Amino acid sequence: MKNRKVLYVVLGALLLTGLIIGTLLLVNKGAPATDLSAFARSEQLEIGQDLSSINVKSSAKVDGMKLIADNGELALFINEKSTEIAVVNLATGETWYSNPQDRADDSIASGYEKSLLSSQLVLQYRDTVGNLYVFSNYDKSIENEQFVVESITDGVRVTYTLGDVSKGIDALPKYISKERFESKVLANLPEGSMNYVKARYMAMKDNPNVMERLDAQVEKQLVLNKMIKAFDESGYTEEDLAFDEAENGAGAGSTVEKPKFTVSLEYRLEGDQLVAKVPVAAIEESSGYLIRSIDILPFFGAAGLEDEGYMFVPDGSGSLIYLNNGKVKEEQYVQRVYGDDPNNTRWSRGMVSESARMPVFGLARNDAGWLAEITNGEAIGSITSSISGMKNSYNNVYSSFSLRGEDWLELYTGTVYQEIQILNEERYNGDFEVRYSFLSGEKANYSGMAERYREHLIEAGILQQLTSEATVPFYLDIVGSYDTRESFLGIPYRAIDSLTTFKEAGTIVDQLGSRGINNVNMRYVGWFEKGIRHGTPTNTKIDSVLGNKDDLQQLAAQLQQNGGNLFPDVAFQLMYEDDLSFTPSSDASRFVTREVVELHPYNRSLNRMSPILGSQYLLSPSKLSYFVDEFLDSYSRYKVTGLSLRDLGNVLGADYRVSRVVHRESAKEIVKQSLQQIADKQETLIVGGNAYAWAYADHIIDAPSASSNFNITDEAVPFYQMVLHGYIPYTSKSINLSDEQDTQYQILVSIEQGAYPHFIWSYDDSSELKFTRYDEYFSTQYEIWLEDAVTMYSEVNDVLAAVSNASISNRIVHEPGVVEVQYDNGQVVIVNYNDEEVSVKGVQIAPRNYSVGGERS
Repeated sequence: MKNRKVLYVVLGALLLTGLIIGTLLLVNKGAPATDLSAFARSEQLEIGQDLSSINVKSSAKVDGMKLIADNGELALFINEKSTEIAVVNLATGETWYSNPQDRADDSIASGYEKSLLSSQLVLQYRDTVGNLYVFSNYDKSIENEQFVVESITDGVRVTYTLGDVSKGIDALPKYISKERFESKVLANLPEGSMNYVKARYMAMKDNPNVMERLDAQVEKQLVLNKMIKAFDESGYTEEDLAFDEAENGAGAGSTVEKPKFTVSLEYRLEGDQLVAKVPVAAIEESSGYLIRSIDILPFFGAAGLEDEGYMFVPDGSGSLIYLNNGKVKEEQYVQRVYGDDPNNTRWSRGMVSESARMPVFGLARNDAGWLAEITNGEAIGSITSSISGMKNSYNNVYSSFSLRGEDWLELYTGTVYQEIQILNEERYNGDFEVRYSFLSGEKANYSGMAERYREHLIEAGILQQLTSEATVPFYLDIVGSYDTRESFLGIPYRAIDSLTTFKEAGTIVDQLGSRGINNVNMRYVGWFEKGIRHGTPTNTKIDSVLGNKDDLQQLAAQLQQNGGNLFPDVAFQLMYEDDLSFTPSSDASRFVTREVVELHPYNRSLNRMSPILGSQYLLSPSKLSYFVDEFLDSYSRYKVTGLSLRDLGNVLGADYRVSRVVHRESAKEIVKQSLQQIADKQETLIVGGNAYAWAYADHIIDAPSASSNFNITDEAVPFYQMVLHGYIPYTSKSINLSDEQDTQYQILVSIEQGAYPHFIWSYDDSSELKFTRYDEYFSTQYEIWLEDAVTMYSEVNDVLAAVSNASISNRIVHEPGVVEVQYDNGQVVIVNYNDEEVSVKGVQIAPRNYSVGGERS
């Protein structure tokens, strides 16, 4: 009996242990992952044909080049020896070259820089210990005639082999049988060569019937050259080499493979566009070397010392770099498209700058120009621009693409600290594609570029024109619930408090309505699962300090009755809670260094992340669909038609988990899928507004209204607004928390940029947030700002209601601080930012004021 009790105890213990282990395994399994196979877009490579001129009589001709394609709008030519191309705009006769035609006369460029001027591709790669090297396709391919040119539909493909293609010492067998050595090699050589070769092979000690190559002697270059020549003279073939390696061991003891890469670059004409594409899946890399990035057409359409104009870059709202601006000691412009990837281990950050939210860039010189749109691979792309005098005599702007994630690895050897840069092994295998459009005459400027970009977005179904509105919307962020540290009997705990309840938000709406502002679009920040830094969005339980479900629905109905809507806010990509619904080890992204991506808010005084301010995990893109599904299912019970997306159009991060790599471009496609799923069910308000989110955005707030003011740039322009106006209503950052507290200036900016008023308010005083991690909301009490908001709305509404669905067709700077904005419905607005009265086309405009109407310039 006693033994039976012991047995029951043991079995019970085993069962309990099994349950505990099973529970832990289930909890740590995490959410189900999305199948990633569909998110790396790569078209099947077309079979090329022998290069031949087309049988079309073209009006265009380029000396020294062969006509490859002519579609009636553009003609494409190639130089078969240098592989440079030229595109002729048949309507104007303007010719654009892939490389500067007078580059040989450049007195500034070094020999290395001249090789770059002759290149169409530039590769950066790392070896096994992290050293970084650069290969240009001119130095490493064209000069050695290591390329193949083929005709493809409507264009041409050039396949480059970059690097040393010779096998070196591995062209000789490391081991060869004595019988084959004598019959296949020595017997076929004259006596001198025979003795030379024989002296550099020795019978193996443990197997005298096999000869071994004496590498210490053979690897010397002069000896190696003679040995290779002798083997060739003997008639020894690659088939013989393969046989001997298979029989005796392949390449044992041979030297490390040399860096060698095969990359194709395709050019096609499609309507009025030149399409340049690198099919990444077809890239070949030699063992031990990983490509880091590829520059595509770095000097396409470059401008010279005598040209006048500018380069357009997508910094913030947009920025211009004047040609030959003389800023040769400044750093070149480099920005990642869609901002920095949060998936990096750096705790500190550099200059706080605006993001590049659009995958476009361009150049205007004299009376002609071009616009480039990155249409594939932009999320892992960067845009670079340099001016003449930095390294050469040309002004150029181009795109680069990162094939792999890169990060820093910290190494400690005793007391020595070292940082090395490493790449993840698995590369992105989609395509890189850049489309060039050509502009001339009065359209050869950034206004023409914005118009062309907008046209392409409309054709793609991304933008749809708005209907005209009698009054413009008013955008209001409400600070609702938030977490705070409190204590009971000296024991600290996390409490949830409220700055604005649902009923108090309704009171604010009433106050606005009584002053003539009715169509309020309200974003409610902090409303469920512990406030602003809410829990995992799988359950949407309302924070009770705000009210209940009925209160939420009543607020939504109140806003809708007056022409607006309620947009409760949610973050999907930044996870603030480590709970049973979210498991960091399984659900969070991983750094290249394989650690979980745990981030912290930045301490603005130190410009470093600070754990004191809290932690947040970057969700793996592969898990996004699951959390969106769960959220929408839970959220549907409230029957609220709006939803604010805090990060889906604002943050884009990769996941470098070894077993499930999600490159940033694939992450973008996953985010777009989730945005579509949400937009099918909800009216969406998107924060930040990266270009990939435009197709799913009903409203955009916090759109960029300025540039980063990099030293190399010369002028900020509202390119972002010129593309979107009349198609998606947008705002800049909230007026009351802006660095610029001059309300009249903010009114002028809103009127010039077509941006609607945007405030962030609370019912209670924001001093309640003192000493919390939410002190960024330092001035939100609504009564302080109410009258200013009414004044601003009244002025902005009077001007912008008449152009609510109109496109900005042109923008003219008459003099510093005096800007004219023309709309395609005939309306003209002239803004005077100066402290003195100005006269434009006979119209007197008071200091810091504006004029509406007038004739176009």
